[in-house]
Amino acid sequence: MLCIAVLSSASSTHTEVEYEWHLKRDRDGIQVYVSKVADSKFKAMRAQMVVETPVRSLVALITDLENCQKWAPTCKRAHIVTRLSPTESIVYSHNNLPFPVRDRVAYSRVVWTVDAHTGIVLMRSHALSDDQYHVRRGVIRVTDAMSEWRFTPQAEGRVLVESFVYADPNGAIPAWLTNLLMVDTPYDTMRQVRKLAQTEKYRQALVPFLP
Repeated sequence: MLCIAVLSSASSTHTEVEYEWHLKRDRDGIQVYVSKVADSKFKAMRAQMVVETPVRSLVALITDLENCQKWAPTCKRAHIVTRLSPTESIVYSHNNLPFPVRDRVAYSRVVWTVDAHTGIVLMRSHALSDDQYHVRRGVIRVTDAMSEWRFTPQAEGRVLVESFVYADPNGAIPAWLTNLLMVDTPYDTMRQVRKLAQTEKYRQALVPFLP
């Protein structure tokens, strides 16, 4: 699931950190923002939109790892390595990047929480650096990254969808690809999430930790 549009690594939410967000794209109901990050040469990204679909449908889509490539442009494959509980897993993800840049992979701890009072569903994940996880030759492992998906119920059956990503790619990334990953990729991800979450497959899906 953590497919460069979803890599993460912090116990706090991104809203607890100070960012100076700059709007980079506002199109078709989707906003994409970028901010510098203190003590890092890499930037953070935030995207948001409002959709008319149940929160459950959105969660079902994001947790459908076998089909991550359908909604996350860079995701080549992803799967659960270890399921720790219904709401917590160790996930492997492989992100396909354009030649000549080497693909990135990550092992990440993914945690879902549900606020019983507000109905807000939050996914946090962080990329792990444990030596017990190994990767094959030819790819680069990402070990410093953090992300969130947040689904906030609104009036009239709408949901505010927000995503946040900060990732150190662990190696040089060309300027043209950086812009692609920071603006085009989150925008395209949101478009696909909006489209697929409204299909019958996900509207009828069951999520173990949601009513």
